[in-house]
This record gives sequence, C-alpha cells and structure tokens, in this order.
Amino acid sequence: MRDIFLLLLLCFPLSARAEGKRVVSLMPSYTEIIFALGAGKDLVGVSNFCNYPPETAKIEKAGDYLRPNLEKVYSLKPDVVFTGAWASASTARQLSSLGIKVVTLPEEKKVDDILTTVRLIAAELGLKKEGEKLEKRLSASLPRKPAGKPVKVYIEADSGGWTTGGDSFLSDAVSKAGGVNVFGREKRGYFQATWEEVLLMDPEAVILLNGGGDEFVSRPMAKDMAAVKGGRVITGLDRDAFSRPGPRLFGEIGKLAALLAPAAHGDDEK
Repeated sequence: MRDIFLLLLLCFPLSARAEGKRVVSLMPSYTEIIFALGAGKDLVGVSNFCNYPPETAKIEKAGDYLRPNLEKVYSLKPDVVFTGAWASASTARQLSSLGIKVVTLPEEKKVDDILTTVRLIAAELGLKKEGEKLEKRLSASLPRKPAGKPVKVYIEADSGGWTTGGDSFLSDAVSKAGGVNVFGREKRGYFQATWEEVLLMDPEAVILLNGGGDEFVSRPMAKDMAAVKGGRVITGLDRDAFSRPGPRLFGEIGKLAALLAPAAHGDDEK
C-alpha cells in the first residue's frame, strides 16, 4: 500500500497540471491563444479590448498593453502577465517593480510568428503538448498557395487610408491566401497611404476592414480600379479575427483564399 502511495505522489505532477496559474493577458490575441490552449479558466484579468471568446465578458478588465491599470493588475495577484515586447517598455518595468512576473512576447510580423507565440505561451503555462497540437492544427488549416500570378491586394485596415506594409503579419496573410500586398515593399507595419497612391497601384482586390463597399466605390475614380471592375471589394472578413495575430486569423486566410481564387484563375487563363 505504501508503495502505491509513493507511486501516486511521483506520478501526480506528470498527470495533472497542479491548479494552473493566475494569468493576466494584456492583448486580445494572447487571450484567444490562451483559450485555444484550454486555459481560459486560468485568466483572472484581460485587456479592455478582449471580446472573444464570449467568456471574456466575465473576466476582470485590466487596461491594455499601452495603458495597463497597474492597481487592478496588482489586485488580481497574477502569477504571470503577458504583454508585447514591442509595446511600451515602461509597462513591463512597472509591473516587474511590483514583484509581478511579466512575459514579453515578440511582435508577430509573419503568420508563422503567431505559431511561435503559441509555443511561448504554452511553455509558460506548462501546456507544451497542447501548444504542439494547436500549432499543428493551425498550420494544417492554411490553404495551399495557388499556382500562377498572385492577385494584387490593397488592405484598408481603417478609415483615412490606413494600410499595412511588409512588416505587418497581414501582408503575409494575404500572401498565404494567394495575393500580394500592393504596399508590401514598404518596410513598415501600418501607415497612411494617399488615395492617389492607391489608385496608382490599381489593386485587383480590396480588403476593407472598416467601412462599406458602397462608400469605397463612390470615391473619386474608384470605378476605374481593377478591383471594382472585377467586383472584388471584400467586406466579408471578420475584422477582429483578421486583424489580430491569433488562432482565428488562420480561418480568415482560408476565406480570403476562396475569395481571391477566381481572380487567380482568371490570370492563369490569360
């Protein structure tokens, strides 16, 4: 009997993950990853912008990566806080000065970088196997890159001409869907492009993450744009899912690939 008891003591750490950690996430994408890993119950605080999955509505809000509510975070007594290394450096310093463990994660500039974030979060939470499974599932969900010339795509991330350059994971997401970002050569993440610049690029497809297609088509000379002529002003992508470097982006890439496929096939036939 004593031998069985000792055996149980030795095996317990391997068969169960203790009680889990008290976790605060200051980025919506990190929150979505934590839930996808099956550790949503460990979250005691999330950012003000965390709205997926619906369960986040019941979790205490702790500010965000640029403006964390330090008093709130401290009161939640977290074992670890996840924030972005590219965000305000003072965030990590302030939280660390309070004796809180802070894990700063690198900015995702490519879709594959999201898988790295998954691995880092999973390792910190003691969920290595779960992380490997999630990584494989997400990788397998990516569409095969179509043969032929990629479709020229303009991404309008927000009103006012805000778009993405080559240093944004969205540019890579478009590439994996069979397109090419018309501003992909810009070594920037997000910037404002003038309407004249967009017209000169003459994209074959447009992704609108804010605003409607009717407004876009009504802009000066928009009707002469290849994307408008071809009926490829795309408004059906989920804004949050597509604009966050999290698990849901992979499904949106598949949707985008299906929307771009007719354009790619047309190019092949010419």
